[in-house]
Amino acid sequence: MSPAAARRRGRRFRAAAILLPAALACALQAAGGSGPALPDDGGPWKNAPARFLLASGVPCIYQKDASSPTTVVGLVIGGGKAAVPAGLDGLATMSTRLLLEIPDEGKVQDLMAQATRLSFVCLEDCSIIVVECLSENLEAALRVTAKIVLDPLITGLRVGRAKELLEVNARAEEDDAVTAGRNAVFRGFFRDRGYGTPLYGTKASLALIDRKTVLSFVRRYLVKPNVFFCVQSDLDPEAVRRLLDGSFGSFPDGPASGLAVQDPALPEDRDIVLVKDARETYVGRAYALPRSGLDDMARGILLETLLGPGPGSRLWPLRLDERLAYSVDAELTWTRSAGILIARLETGRDKRARAVEALDLTLAGLRENGIAGEEMEAARMMARARFLRDTEAKSPRLRLLGIFAALGLGPEAAPGLLAAIQAVTREDLNAYARAVLDPARALRVTVGPASPAGPDAR
Repeated sequence: MSPAAARRRGRRFRAAAILLPAALACALQAAGGSGPALPDDGGPWKNAPARFLLASGVPCIYQKDASSPTTVVGLVIGGGKAAVPAGLDGLATMSTRLLLEIPDEGKVQDLMAQATRLSFVCLEDCSIIVVECLSENLEAALRVTAKIVLDPLITGLRVGRAKELLEVNARAEEDDAVTAGRNAVFRGFFRDRGYGTPLYGTKASLALIDRKTVLSFVRRYLVKPNVFFCVQSDLDPEAVRRLLDGSFGSFPDGPASGLAVQDPALPEDRDIVLVKDARETYVGRAYALPRSGLDDMARGILLETLLGPGPGSRLWPLRLDERLAYSVDAELTWTRSAGILIARLETGRDKRARAVEALDLTLAGLRENGIAGEEMEAARMMARARFLRDTEAKSPRLRLLGIFAALGLGPEAAPGLLAAIQAVTREDLNAYARAVLDPARALRVTVGPASPAGPDAR
């Protein structure tokens, strides 16, 4: 899989996993209790997740999965891109990356001997550090990881190397039209702060970040009220609790993130054009969706599914029948304030004007004419199947549950979401589509070669 394809697959998971928003503090307060109480109903999974507190007071979400003798532990840190100050694009990604800097060769050898994998992801409202290992090696893996994360080796030299890596990743993102288009959408709705900042920063912003900046960010967000664990394991919950208590016995005290909600707003000029020397052209239409609860989110997911990739979707005929696009897709990302839905295609230079017209007609048709009963049921079944498929393995399910909790929804949000999807009626979804797909509320994005046809070709 190419780097660009891998990034697109990651974004597809974000949409399928549904980044459900609310405040981190609510989730942490809701994670009380002195021990794990396991519900009988596992919801969409065999075993239901449980919540309990570690001895340090840090919450843990645990789910037993005996499908393999492996354990995945996620340390979820509230903040993510939302915490990035104006002008310091890439700071959240760099800071999380530097928390995993292995200080000496001995710890590298330890991790390799344990078959342990460390990774991280920086998302809109949180970052997640992930530890994957054989369950028999969990104690040793947590001990090594805790030494690295809780006492990070952040030096000027390591910050400089991290900058070089982020610059390479940033160039790769800008070379990929789909990623560049998505970044342009978020910049359009959120300007140059938080969600609107590029994940890997820019050359100018990275030049402003030094060791002191990174240390300040880490000390601000890697504190007890702002973190929790999420675990998928074949081990019993008491064993997991004991091992986490033994390795991550304490986190620094400090205030919760207290980040203000960032509301999307349409820019004065709703046409965003990025001129690139390329054969293909990316064309996207982006909309801010309301987020007041699971009902709104269920409607948004069904709308994404109706538009999205694959046979049967509304955008698919533009590729298969009309031959106007190399690829079509719909992508939905939820933040604390709203959902951002992007419907897009990639087309050739000679078909650009016709593809733009066809995309707009497809969106207008869904908005004005609605959907039939059979299409509604097919979308409902597809949305449910995607949810179950994308959370079948331990790592993606951990990421989903971690995001649910980081954004204020507990593990019960998973069956709650599926129930909300089932409860949406065709009339509900048609009314929702009429409201959110208003062309006057669309952000129009084009990435590709300059067009002599002018604005009408956007």
